[in-house]
Amino acid sequence: MANQPYFPNQEGKQGPFFNNIQTKASKYYLDLEITTDRQAKLTLVLAWLIWAWQTYLPARRKDAPAATNWRESLAYGISDDTTNTAPPVPAVLVPPTGTPFYGMLTWLFEEIARWKKAQGYTDSIGADLGIIGAAPVAHTDPPLLWQGNVAQNSVEILTTFFEHAGASLESLRQGETVFSFLAIMTSSPYTDNRPVKVAGQAEWRDYRACWWDNDTASMQFGPVLRVLVNG
Repeated sequence: MANQPYFPNQEGKQGPFFNNIQTKASKYYLDLEITTDRQAKLTLVLAWLIWAWQTYLPARRKDAPAATNWRESLAYGISDDTTNTAPPVPAVLVPPTGTPFYGMLTWLFEEIARWKKAQGYTDSIGADLGIIGAAPVAHTDPPLLWQGNVAQNSVEILTTFFEHAGASLESLRQGETVFSFLAIMTSSPYTDNRPVKVAGQAEWRDYRACWWDNDTASMQFGPVLRVLVNG
């Protein structure tokens, strides 16, 4: 079952959507004819979806820039400047109890469809659970980027997502000839804190982005933004 009109397209709003159902669903078990077995499965599904959205993926995304920064320092740091700094260790994450299964979000959509057929279902219940929504208006123009705060070895990149889940951000730095993937932006600003290639020397960086929806990049990029980053 494809994403539903009530399900937020922006990833930053999807976690709160799950939280809202987790908090309020128990009030409507009788109205929505949710059996004991389905109550237990709903509890399991929401626990894992919330963990995946709000703990697992943010932690892994935080790990990636740290690993990239360490590699860049190793590759382009001050020549012959030895260091005992160890590579960053990925965060240790404790998952929820219970055994997950593939297709949990699809199951939740199917479960919500059952709720809407229950005799006790009303629009007020639907509104309280956040499961009433209109289809989004398409925004087809590629993302427009602009510069935020710039500091030593750091620059903020901002954009507006409209109804899209996020934007796939690419970068090309001074001395390079090909854009490379930098990050999936699901909130704005994104902070690029890679160290400059030559310590103490400013460098320009180009940025471009395309829409990212359903884990797929459109590959239709917007205008290139150039920023001078201090070393």
